Amino acid sequence: MAGPRVTFPNVADLMSSVLFGTDGVRGVPGTPPLDGVTIACLGAALAEELGGAPRIACGRDTRDSGTWVERWFASGVRARGGLPVGIGVVPTPGVAVITARHGFDAGVAVSASHNRHPDNGIKILLASGAKASVELEGRIEARVASARAAGTAPADPGPPLDTANLLQAYVDHLLGIVEGADVAGLPIAIDCAHGATSGVASRVLERLGVPVVELHASPDGRNINENSGSTHPERLRAAVLEHRCRLGFAFDGDGDRVILVDGRGRIVDGDGVLFVAARHLHRAGRLAAGGVVATVMSNFGLEAALGEYGIALHRCPVGDAHVRAEMERRGVCLGGEQSGHVIFSDLLPTGDGLGTALSVLRIVAETGCDLADLMSDLCILPQALLSVPVARKPNLGEVPAIGKAIRSAEARLAGAGRVLVRYSGTEPVLRVMIEGRERGVVQRLAEGVAACARRELA
Repeated sequence: MAGPRVTFPNVADLMSSVLFGTDGVRGVPGTPPLDGVTIACLGAALAEELGGAPRIACGRDTRDSGTWVERWFASGVRARGGLPVGIGVVPTPGVAVITARHGFDAGVAVSASHNRHPDNGIKILLASGAKASVELEGRIEARVASARAAGTAPADPGPPLDTANLLQAYVDHLLGIVEGADVAGLPIAIDCAHGATSGVASRVLERLGVPVVELHASPDGRNINENSGSTHPERLRAAVLEHRCRLGFAFDGDGDRVILVDGRGRIVDGDGVLFVAARHLHRAGRLAAGGVVATVMSNFGLEAALGEYGIALHRCPVGDAHVRAEMERRGVCLGGEQSGHVIFSDLLPTGDGLGTALSVLRIVAETGCDLADLMSDLCILPQALLSVPVARKPNLGEVPAIGKAIRSAEARLAGAGRVLVRYSGTEPVLRVMIEGRERGVVQRLAEGVAACARRELA
């Protein structure tokens, strides 16, 4: 692929925008903030922040623009005396493991996660494997703006990176999660979303003696997340039922999240995983600080069910960076999002779809229970979640019609539910979430708020 057209954005536009969303930088390659020069500035800024001659591991998902983004980023790293090392197509958590185990100073995952083609993005990982902090991202943004203003960015992407085969470190890490547990013979269906877990997930499961039914594991550079993976688990559900699998795992494009399907065909999101894992760790005396971290999006049913076992649920803003920060603040070892980002901090300081899947597989094997039985005490309240494409993102408090629609929905729920309306940090959409006792009422209220948002934010 020749790569997207290189554009040179107006410096004022670049400085007035926010490069980092809730999970790195995202956009369409060739246009700001993923134009070549800005990407090079990001690479240079990271190298400057690290100092010296930093070694930076560069992995990517299966998008056809990945090598183009990687080349521009590497050119910026080299311009500041750093050494970029290509590690090829690797899940984002795999980049984290490789970065930590092979002594890199930082890691970069070129990916737009669950977004479909043509989007791409850049996620920065620390030497420990953790995602970059908000503070570090802020310093990098300032350096990027300064470099653009001074005109010091590299003007060409340079050659493609040679690929170092370091994937075995991640495979060994995954195998260690189920070490000592007898998982052989448990049939599993997996959906790789034509993304970075293609090949890796089946390789690990087959090493464990697990029969695998594999879906959507034929990436062509453009089909990533296309009607597949964690955002579209319907086909996985059908495969689990057809092949009588014990479990199903649906990953997203870069493999840092997973949605499960139990043996009865029930779709299990991150809330279900948090409940099963928290109760298992609690019974074993291994749930640090006696609590779990989840975001404001998590269902109230999770909070109520955990409370029955004396487990506290601590809420935080959406985004795995916020989850991780709250976990560290409270000394908690388990946290996650409804979307399937789950962090087991004793395994890895970031979300890992395959790691989460194997952790649940281990719990099923050790307890001898089906996932459906392990979730029997979790009663999820009806919840409607709608995504509204928007052309702009004004402060919602400054849009009277939307405020009125939200207040009307809250009044209809009469204190027996929740209304949460927020902008996505990774896409140009508004998320409308309404939760309550009656499914029909919840759906109608959500559609009403969403319709208002479509009119006001088009």
